[in-house]
Amino acid sequence: MKITHKTVSLLILFIFLFVVGTIIAVRTVAYLDAGMSGSQLKGFLVEVIAYIIALTGWLMLFIYSYMKGDFKDIEGPKYEILDLEEKIIKAEKEGGKY
Repeated sequence: MKITHKTVSLLILFIFLFVVGTIIAVRTVAYLDAGMSGSQLKGFLVEVIAYIIALTGWLMLFIYSYMKGDFKDIEGPKYEILDLEEKIIKAEKEGGKY
């Protein structure tokens, strides 16, 4: 198997998710051992689930953008916008707007 930048990035991402999941699990067990009441535990679990859902969504967007190649040419779009602006100004001059 050839190791590419995508493979390394995905491996780092999965390690990060594993670490975050482990931290959340350890905190949950610590709160349970501390004798948390039912309402406090429910509130904590709602927060944890919300964080996990939000984190998963952002990570999926990042992975999608990375796989699509959005991070390969970061400087290109600004030059495309400048070229497009020049074309628009030229077209407006020819059309008599200036």
